[in-house]
Amino acid sequence: MGAWGVDPFDCDEGVEIREKWNEWLDGVHSVGYEEAIKRFFAHWGDAINYGDTVTNNEIIALVALHFEYGKEVPKMLAKAAEDAINRELEVTEISSWKESIQQARKDFLIGLLEKIGGIRKKPKNPNFFLDPALQFRSMNSAKKSLLSSFRKLKTSKTRIGLSGAGFPSFMLTLDRLMNHRIWEKDSNIYIQASNERLIMLATYIAIGANYTEDELKALMDRITR
Repeated sequence: MGAWGVDPFDCDEGVEIREKWNEWLDGVHSVGYEEAIKRFFAHWGDAINYGDTVTNNEIIALVALHFEYGKEVPKMLAKAAEDAINRELEVTEISSWKESIQQARKDFLIGLLEKIGGIRKKPKNPNFFLDPALQFRSMNSAKKSLLSSFRKLKTSKTRIGLSGAGFPSFMLTLDRLMNHRIWEKDSNIYIQASNERLIMLATYIAIGANYTEDELKALMDRITR
C-alpha cells in the first residue's frame, strides 16, 4: 500500500475502493447500491471501530465517491468516516506523510469532516476495541485472564490441559508447536527435546523482557533442573 498525493484516490486503497464501487454498482455483475454498502462494511468488519490506515483511507475514499456521484452519505458511513478522519488527523498520522503535503492532507481531512457534518474529537483508545490481532481488550485484562487460567491449571485435581483451563487459541497453538513430533518419542528423548524447546522459548521471552544474561541463565536452570 502507498500514497502519492492528497486526493483520496491518490493511494492504492482509494483505487481499490473505486474499482469495487464500479464493479458492484456499474459492472456486469452489479449488486445494487444497498448491497454494495453492506459489502463494504462486511469487508471492513471490526476495523471500522479501531481503525488502521488502510481501512481509514478506504472509508474516506468511499465517502468521496458519494460526493463525486451526488449521493447522500448514509448515517453509518458518515459515522465511520468521522472516526476514520479523526484518527487520520492525529499528529502521528499526519507526520507520516511527506512534509511538503502534510498541511494539504490536514486541510483536506478537515474539509471532508465538515462536509459530512462531523466534528473534531480525540479518537477512542484502540484498546477498547478488538483488533483481529488482539486477544484481550487491555493488558490488565490479559494478565487477569492468563493468571486465572494458570491458577485453574495448577489447582485442578484432574488433568484438564490448557484448553480446559481456558487459555486462548494462541497458547493452544504454541503448545502443539512445542510438542510437534516429540510426543511419540522415547521418554528420555521427549524430556530432552521438551526442555530444549522450553529454554529456546525462555530465551525468546528474555529478549522481549530485556533480561540480563544471569537472569536468563537462572530461568534455564529452573527449567532443566
